[in-house]
Amino acid sequence: QNVPTTRSVVNGTTLATSLTGLNPFTQYSCCVTANTSVGEGSPSLTVSARTDEGVPSGAPSYVNAITIATTSVNVSWNQIPNIARNGIIVAHEVKYSWPLESGQLGTNYVNTSGATNQLVLNWLQECVQYKISVRAYTSQGPGPFSGEVL
Repeated sequence: QNVPTTRSVVNGTTLATSLTGLNPFTQYSCCVTANTSVGEGSPSLTVSARTDEGVPSGAPSYVNAITIATTSVNVSWNQIPNIARNGIIVAHEVKYSWPLESGQLGTNYVNTSGATNQLVLNWLQECVQYKISVRAYTSQGPGPFSGEVL
């Protein structure tokens, strides 16, 4: 396995350093070596740590809405790719909007728990066109909404 390696060089009296620019929810391994004018010493034992979760950087894809009754729609979607999850997906939020007589939009949100990829919206109005989008949550908060489907 070809694993990227980065070296951080610090002053000889420095006993600690911060690693920056790391990806969220990613496992990293670190070790320390001492360098002198004679050469490089033996590496320390390797220590592994995982960075904290972040919010998802991507949205669910292939959102699909299928009418299953005159007032019910089954909404399904594909999960966010692992690289864009930035943590463990703990919930999804389905947003649906519809036009009001005033010209404004009515909007509702329905939440799911876990990594489910479908939800049934019930008690919708007949003959109304809804715009539907989905976003995922980690413990750190929500990611972006998907594109809207009608």
